[in-house]
Amino acid sequence: MSEEVWRATHLPGDRAPGPDYSGPGVEAEITGLMCPDEGRPEDRTGERPGKEPGEAAQPAPEGRPGHERGGDGSYDGLYTARASSALGKVASDDGLLDLRIKAPPELGGPGGETNPEQLLAAAYASCFHNSLTLVAGRQGARTADATVDATVTLRKRGIADDYTISTDVTVRLPGVEPETARRLVDEAHRECPYSRAFTQGAEVHVHVA
Repeated sequence: MSEEVWRATHLPGDRAPGPDYSGPGVEAEITGLMCPDEGRPEDRTGERPGKEPGEAAQPAPEGRPGHERGGDGSYDGLYTARASSALGKVASDDGLLDLRIKAPPELGGPGGETNPEQLLAAAYASCFHNSLTLVAGRQGARTADATVDATVTLRKRGIADDYTISTDVTVRLPGVEPETARRLVDEAHRECPYSRAFTQGAEVHVHVA
């Protein structure tokens, strides 16, 4: 069995919300910059804060050339997912997702329900797997037995409410030669929208309704 491991770390400059997931929130539309380069604190080495000592930063995936994206290098919208959170619940607008949200015991909550970190890990694993399947299909590689595991860790710096997340993705490709597996995983990481959002930044606009 070939096992390929890729670690990508997402460390946004802005502080994330605290661990109380059950309170009322602000309605937000995800459409503007998630990790703007301006105003992001850096240490003297130029690295973003929050990494463990000695932990090397992973390179950001390179985007596709402009001619592959479109004449002007822009992206066309294909699908928009919508979800709302209120009073410890989260639901999609089509009703397919309808879950209660509770903080896990590690964050002082009762647990027993899912939480934002679990949902993000599930979404990242699924998205990366889709990208891997697309890449493998183009190259004629068989990845029907592939599995993708994702972890999302909520991290805190100091005693203030200064939170961020880190992510890990582990890809297993049984029966695939190591060199081929590495190439497939690298290309999937370059093309996965979640990987690119975590490493390059995504567009985010937050609106008060």
